[in-house]
Amino acid sequence: MQSSPTLSSPVRPASSRLPRRQALALLAGALFLLLALAGLWRWRAAAFPVIVEIDGQQARVLTHAASPEALLHSLGYDLHPKDALTTTGAWGPNARMMVQRARPVQVLADGGSRVVWTRAETVAELLDDAAIALSPADEILLGNEATGRDAPLPPAQWTPPPGRRTTRPWEQVATPLTVTILRARPVHVVEEGGVARTIWTRANTVAEALAENGVPVHEGDEALPGLNAAIQPGMRIVLRRATPITIVVDGRTIQARTHEKTVGDALRAAGVLVMGEDQVHPPLDAELPPHSVIRITRIAENLAYEEELLPFETVWEPDDDLPIDTRRVGSPGRPGVLRRRYRVRYEDGQEVSRELEDEWVAQESERKVILYGRKITPRTAMTPDGPITYWRKIRAYTTSYSPSRSGTDPSLPWYGHTRLGFKAGKGVVGVDPSVINMSQKLYVPGYGFAIAGDTGSGLSGRHVDLGFSDADYESWHWWSDVYLLWPPPPDYAINWVLPDWPRYKGSRNPYAGLVQESP
Repeated sequence: MQSSPTLSSPVRPASSRLPRRQALALLAGALFLLLALAGLWRWRAAAFPVIVEIDGQQARVLTHAASPEALLHSLGYDLHPKDALTTTGAWGPNARMMVQRARPVQVLADGGSRVVWTRAETVAELLDDAAIALSPADEILLGNEATGRDAPLPPAQWTPPPGRRTTRPWEQVATPLTVTILRARPVHVVEEGGVARTIWTRANTVAEALAENGVPVHEGDEALPGLNAAIQPGMRIVLRRATPITIVVDGRTIQARTHEKTVGDALRAAGVLVMGEDQVHPPLDAELPPHSVIRITRIAENLAYEEELLPFETVWEPDDDLPIDTRRVGSPGRPGVLRRRYRVRYEDGQEVSRELEDEWVAQESERKVILYGRKITPRTAMTPDGPITYWRKIRAYTTSYSPSRSGTDPSLPWYGHTRLGFKAGKGVVGVDPSVINMSQKLYVPGYGFAIAGDTGSGLSGRHVDLGFSDADYESWHWWSDVYLLWPPPPDYAINWVLPDWPRYKGSRNPYAGLVQESP
């Protein structure tokens, strides 16, 4: 017997159940996302804005942070103890917070290196933050340059970290800054007399340390140990000062310093020699206080000689073989020499006394002899007035006069007459009788023949005054050749050496060249 199928609930195929599950999953996911978005919206709606200013750079930030510190922490920046944090107003929406960050400074001092975080603006504030004390001679280097305690620090430079071109303010890092302290070493300086002090130095030698601290070392001063000794911390330098003195000698003023106790020893140490009769003040054995002035007067004595020329005599002697009015030197003459010897005393090169010790004639004088001619021979010449024979020709200054021009009062009985009684007029001339004898006949070119028959107070030497009448007067004032006609007077009446007088210039002689003398 065939049985029939059992009746039961209908069964859905598997393919119909899968879309339903997916739909449920999608619905659940959508509901979760909706809830998440709602939560996120509510969270963002609960955030509030604040202004963050770090080292002058500002940024606006939304935050749920309960404090500025929490905000900075959420931004990845934790405050350093040296940072300065301030806020404007209560913490909440639109609050403003400002951070002045401390920067790291590498300090090299006392053989070590450490990083000091600081907001110092000067070197002194940095050293206070680093708890570093300075001695007077310590040196501070900012980078590689020397600086002072009161010098300002360069402003902090904040830049993005390496490998990043831009970044937010709180992520920037400070540019490195290095401060180096070069320590000075203490040295004790003791000067002679008990004066002591401590100096600080970074010098390598004693001389450099003293100079660095303004301790003068003069020429002659002594230092123990020596000036070239190396500086050791805490070393003791003893200065033995030289005494300052002034030496005045040989026109010089010498500023010196010495350790000697007497004047003589000080001069020897200074290389100043004292010789012979030199005078020293103070004396050589005197004690030498500071700032003494030693004066040395150089004493010297020398013999000096002087020569004085003794004049020689000039004599005139006749020479009968020499023509008249010519002369020659018979002996040139020579002066004598009188010699004197003096003893001369000098002080510092200046003569102070001179004493005559002796004098003598070292050379006798010899007289000078001039020979003058006394030989007279007749000479002839041709004149416009005919031939003449003369024994002497004199170059004379010729003037002229007439009775009314003679200066004689017409009422006087001798008016119009000459010294020899001749009637004044042409042909009678006035002469100096010591040059031309009275009554000497003569010839003057342009005037003619005449006789020496008058004298005058103004006639002296080789001066001849030609006589004229008032009617035929001519004015003469020039030099002329005056021929003394033959025969000559006796030898005793002749003036063999004529005077060199007068010396008038005179006018041009219009009658020059009228006489032709025979050779």
